[in-house]
Amino acid sequence: MGKRGIDYSDLLDARTARREGRNVTELLRRKKGLALNTPEIIETAYDLHAGTTTRIVEANVDAYARFAAEAAGILGRHLNDGDTLLDAGAGELTTTGLLAPRLFPMPERILALDISWSRLFTGRDFARKEMGAEIGRLEPFVADMGEIPLRDKSVDVTMTSHSLEPNGGRLGELLAELFRVTARKLVLFEPCYEINSDAGKRRMDELGYIKDVAGEVERLGGRLDERIAIAHGDNPLNPTACFVITPPAAPVPRRDERPGDIFSVPGTDHPLAKIDGFYFSDETGLCFPVLEGIPLLKSDLAILASALADRREAVAEIR
Repeated sequence: MGKRGIDYSDLLDARTARREGRNVTELLRRKKGLALNTPEIIETAYDLHAGTTTRIVEANVDAYARFAAEAAGILGRHLNDGDTLLDAGAGELTTTGLLAPRLFPMPERILALDISWSRLFTGRDFARKEMGAEIGRLEPFVADMGEIPLRDKSVDVTMTSHSLEPNGGRLGELLAELFRVTARKLVLFEPCYEINSDAGKRRMDELGYIKDVAGEVERLGGRLDERIAIAHGDNPLNPTACFVITPPAAPVPRRDERPGDIFSVPGTDHPLAKIDGFYFSDETGLCFPVLEGIPLLKSDLAILASALADRREAVAEIR
């Protein structure tokens, strides 16, 4: 459980910068004397921009649908019937919503995490419109990608779409956590520094974007199977590549051996159970709230409720 790194005055200044059209992440980095974005800075900037992505996508839906179709063609090669797919850093669910109907086979469960509750809440209507009757497969939840609240090797395939992008200082940490929860393949649609122009590289450096994905994957013991240039990107200064990655070798339970409850205390394998409208860990005594049907599974939002664990243990003994 940590302390929020953005104080109230930062939030007020960030809201003012947003209204004036200034860069929120740049403002907060300057105020904090930081060279790179922190999770709190990214959460604040994304939360204040909630709704922006949906409006942009709706105004240019054909262009974004072409990207989704290209991405689905690649991703589908790595999916099997009955799979669980994790979209890590799903934002306003625009990519998730456009991608899911184009996937074959369509995953049985589509988990979608983002650090911003407002983005998930705002984008849920867009996903519902695009996915139609299949919306029941979608399970959005709030989380930090550095502490994913999922059991070890609990998802078959994990994807990202420009969500690792602003985390230049945390790439190794985030990849390690994605490897922890992913059983089979990691498919990243992210900006590629190495194929960028000099102007694009300068821009990525200034914004603290990721670089050397292949090097980080190798350092962590994973294997880069393919790097595919994506044709339907939306910014020539930020070219997208698809990195298809096999996680480091580790024991992977058979699907029929996996626990039904795959949510966990963030960053660990300690299971969470849903009871009375919230998620609870008998092992740690931590519970996590649910807001408008979206679980809030971040360490700094946990409530320590040991007495609840004691009571549940006593009831179990009586039964």
